[in-house]
Order: sequence, then structure tokens, then C-alpha cells
Amino acid sequence: MEDTISINHNWVNGCNLANMWHFLQQELCAVQQEVSEWRDTMPDWHHHCQVIMKSCSGINFEEFYQFLKVIAERRLLLVKKIGPGELQCSEDFGLGLQHTIFDISRIAEVLASVVVNPDFQRVDTSRFLPQPEDLLQQLQEALATTEPL
Repeated sequence: MEDTISINHNWVNGCNLANMWHFLQQELCAVQQEVSEWRDTMPDWHHHCQVIMKSCSGINFEEFYQFLKVIAERRLLLVKKIGPGELQCSEDFGLGLQHTIFDISRIAEVLASVVVNPDFQRVDTSRFLPQPEDLLQQLQEALATTEPL
């Protein structure tokens, strides 16, 4: 064993989640500008822009939603396990209620922006479970039923 250093440049949490969403929107815009001359001649141009964005950035809008969904579902389960007014850390995730509520509120803010985004609305979400609008509603309901701290 030797000493090592790990440098992670792609850390995402509740504090910078909106930055990630903003970055992805900028990346898609750059792709769309780059291939704009083929817009009228390329069938399913918007889908191809997502494919190109994924190859450049490592993620597209569909995968971003899946990322949000996984974290949101974990946080929603945690809110149910901890219960209102309990501030102790959960053994499952190591998060307290305040941290969990913060994450849920940030995910809800970003997801609200995602679902109204015209480019996201072109993504085929028919296989998504839950649907983005339904997940947003679940997050908003969890926030409404959780006591403010």
C-alpha cells in the first residue's frame, strides 16, 4: 500500500445541482448551434443532438432525469424512515432530516425547470417511471408535509 491522492472534479450535490442542469443546457445549446445547418435535413434532429451531447459531456437529458430520480426516490424513502421532527442521522444513508429536506427542495427546484424546458419536452419520456411531472409532485408533497426546521 502506498499513499495516493484522488482528485474528483465532477462532484454533484444539492448545493450545485442547479449548476449541473445549467451546464447541460449550455452544452446542448452548443451542440445545436454546431449542427444547426442540418436541422431541416436530419430526421429526429433533437434526438441526435442529445446523442452528440452525451458523447461530448458523458450525459444527456434523459440520463440527467434518471440521476435526479434515483436521488429523489432515496430521499423520499429517507423522509418516511426518519419521520417529522426527528433530527438524528439515519443508519441507511447517514443523512438527517434537515439534509434530506434540503436535497428534496433542490431536486424539486431543478426538476421544475427540467419539465418545462422545451428541449427536455422533446425527449421521449414514455418509458420513465415515474413520469417527471409525477416525481415533481411527490417531491412537492413531501416538502409540504414535512415540518419546516
